[in-house]
Amino acid sequence: MRAMPAVALLLTVMTHPTPATAQWVRLARSEHYEVALDTASVRLTTSGRHAVWLKFTPLGESRRRLAAAKYNKKGYRLHLEYYEIDCGDNNAVNGLTEIIGPGGKSLERITGSGSPEIIIPGSVLDSAAQQICPLPQENQTDDDDTPDEPATFEPRDDPSRNGMTAEARQRVAAALRRTEAEPADHATWLELGNAYYDADMPRQAIEAYNRSLALKPDDPDVLNDQGAMFRQTGDVTQALKNFEKALAIAPYNLESLYNTGYIYAFDLHDIGRALQIWQRYVKLDNSSDTARQVQSFIERYGH
Repeated sequence: MRAMPAVALLLTVMTHPTPATAQWVRLARSEHYEVALDTASVRLTTSGRHAVWLKFTPLGESRRRLAAAKYNKKGYRLHLEYYEIDCGDNNAVNGLTEIIGPGGKSLERITGSGSPEIIIPGSVLDSAAQQICPLPQENQTDDDDTPDEPATFEPRDDPSRNGMTAEARQRVAAALRRTEAEPADHATWLELGNAYYDADMPRQAIEAYNRSLALKPDDPDVLNDQGAMFRQTGDVTQALKNFEKALAIAPYNLESLYNTGYIYAFDLHDIGRALQIWQRYVKLDNSSDTARQVQSFIERYGH
């Protein structure tokens, strides 16, 4: 079984998406956050919107705790939001929110609704739009031989793509070499899956875990890790199948119990079923950090 953060065994720890060349500048202060804008992220998208990353840092420990509770992430330190702003129609689309924990580690990526929201005057988004939207061109004459070129921006990686670190690339490359040398070894494919998992490459991880399971079908740890990757791709149905199969193989596997309960509660909204599973969990483990989190779920949703 792979080591995972106790706060959420389902969720992979991912590399911080902001490049090393990020240039954060103070943008605004809201009621709860100090907000900064990454000037290096600003670019013009193919749809004509202006893309930008914003960073929201809580104003003090009490507000950090409120945000941690809001996102259900005990280790929350700050979060990033990716927006595409339509300067003409004065609206913005939130494409991604990334929860950042200690040491700048990513705890979770949350896909936005994709629906445009009106930019309210005086809001943080209004401040961002004022910074990145080009000024309207006025008083242009027909005999202007050299009109101003439209603003151009340095491209940034798409937010859905992972920027692998050199260490992650080396680990994946080494694992691939081992699978070529020992293609019939269950452990080599497991290591490749784990390398892709930690590099935030879920589809590649799923395929590697498939090869591992083909050689050792009843490994509950691999089923759990692959299930986490299925959930990350949005395939909750297959994720649950993995977790329940792992639980059938090993009824006392704590990771399987946690993951299965989590899916039922927060993806399928079947709190009754989740409570049954969580009760089984705390009968087996009532002292770990994860057990305390499960107990808090029971107390919160069990009424």
